[in-house]
Amino acid sequence: MKVIIIASLLVVALALPAPQTGPAPAVGQSVVWPIRPYSYAYEISDPPSNNFQNKAEIKNANGDVFGSYSVLMPDNFIYTTTYNVTGLSGFVYNLVKTPANPAAAAATTA
Repeated sequence: MKVIIIASLLVVALALPAPQTGPAPAVGQSVVWPIRPYSYAYEISDPPSNNFQNKAEIKNANGDVFGSYSVLMPDNFIYTTTYNVTGLSGFVYNLVKTPANPAAAAATTA
């Protein structure tokens, strides 16, 4: 019985999280985290519900972010937003509205 209790305590002690290494930052100082590059993308294409959208984004080793997303809206236009954040420029975007069916759009304006 004593062996089971000692083994249980040993398992609990080993399961405790390890303390963080390194000193805590001084008051008024901030921690500088390393840049972690990433990329991701997804696309939704569901004709029965007329749900079409996509998004893609990358972050490079310099910390610059580039991306875009598009969605088909009920007015039958595709709205595409492209954006980037580079250096100290802040968030810069561009929105483009294009007809989902250019031939049909041309026929209605003619």
